[in-house]
Amino acid sequence: MGRILKFVGVLFLSLFVVAGGFCQGEDEAALLLDLKKVRADYEVAKQQYENDVKLYEEKAIALNDLNRSKNELLSKEVDYQKLILKLISQQSYITVEQAVKYQNERGDRKVKVMLMSALEGNEEYLSQFQEHFDVFTPEMRSGKIYNIYISLVDNESKTIIGSPYEFRIPFIELGKTGTADFELLKDAESLTVSLNYNNKKDEKNIYLKKGGSSNVIDIAAMQFSQEVDLGSSASYQLSLERFSTSDDVYRLVIINLPRQITYDFSDEGSKVSQIRFAQGVNVKKLTLQIYLPDRDDEQVVIDKPVHFQVLALTNAEYGKLEGKNLENITVADLKATVSGEEKMEIIPRGRGKIEVRANSLYHEITTGQEVSMDITVRNGGRRRLDNIKVNVEKPLGWQAVITPDVIKSLDPEKEETVHIRIIPPEDGGVGAQEVKIKTEAMADNRKVETEDKTVRIQVNAATSVVGTILLILLLIGLIGGIVWFGIKLSKR
Repeated sequence: MGRILKFVGVLFLSLFVVAGGFCQGEDEAALLLDLKKVRADYEVAKQQYENDVKLYEEKAIALNDLNRSKNELLSKEVDYQKLILKLISQQSYITVEQAVKYQNERGDRKVKVMLMSALEGNEEYLSQFQEHFDVFTPEMRSGKIYNIYISLVDNESKTIIGSPYEFRIPFIELGKTGTADFELLKDAESLTVSLNYNNKKDEKNIYLKKGGSSNVIDIAAMQFSQEVDLGSSASYQLSLERFSTSDDVYRLVIINLPRQITYDFSDEGSKVSQIRFAQGVNVKKLTLQIYLPDRDDEQVVIDKPVHFQVLALTNAEYGKLEGKNLENITVADLKATVSGEEKMEIIPRGRGKIEVRANSLYHEITTGQEVSMDITVRNGGRRRLDNIKVNVEKPLGWQAVITPDVIKSLDPEKEETVHIRIIPPEDGGVGAQEVKIKTEAMADNRKVETEDKTVRIQVNAATSVVGTILLILLLIGLIGGIVWFGIKLSKR
């Protein structure tokens, strides 16, 4: 009985190859009744043919009658076979044993899909038809499924994300497996495996299993290179993907970074130095913040990239680094022990800064006078300033003379004096006025932000000298008269 059932199981898929796809929802009871009918018709035709063969040998019937009986038998046999194939095809399928996501030595993300033919089938269901399998020819029992086409489809966009777009397996023997290997054109944690064989299409939404890779942890930075001004910081968004099933704790380390440059890792705002992947979670998003010093030196040179590496290490791997200088160690030294590694760089940029100083920003004059003042323009940044222009925003009718009005270049920590004359109009009246001193410059083809200086000027009216003398004499006479009158009163 066991051998018969195994044979039935083998026939189960091989018959499906011949039959192709049939309606899955056909009523089974009706099919069984039809099967009995065509079986009876087949048996009658077979008995009739055997009788006609004997009659022909005895020359009781003509050859045409024998051929007609033979054709009738073949027709009934085909009808009987087709109905059995139709019934059995409802139980046939190809299974996806596993779909494994892994990385090769070059770091390419790949997916390996393993397919298997259903060797046993549904033995309990098929056992009721075992007595009918005598009608099948050896060719129908080949035990192979031919031309299986596999594609990887994105669950959201429904587009093919595997290369090649279609992978063809020539055949799979019953009970054995076939393998398709793809390169992922778009990273995904889950996808749809699309199977197409013998006019039948089957799709399975599958969460990818993690397989062995050259890197246990894959570290990816979308912005691996950034330009940052001295005294500022750069933010790198990191994606860490685990290609193993272990629950190790991984330490985050940066090597080949000068001591002057500091950093920290954060996970949703919390600073971290170690990470662990929760069960069922294979991807973590972290932020790496790099802080540059305020000044450049021999190791941090303006416009020269600083190359460094981000490592993810298990505790055992981290233990091998004890006592080593992480600033000078090379990835080649750690190649055999690094779980994950990403090469990155930061480019320090000098920032130009204009500082404007003046001895006094308040002046008091009388009508007809002008303001003469000096200002000091200093480069307080770390990059040369070019085309420094000094402008004066003045009230209507006022004039300004600036010497020099353009400074061609100014190196860091250097300064230059600019003389400014501010001339009010002759009939401008009196009162308080404001004049703004503005500067603009370029550093490394970037506009430098500046701070305006405001000069406050109080204009007073001019007075006559003669009138002032007469007023003083009048006051003296008035005071003298008061004194004389007081003396006279005291003598009485």
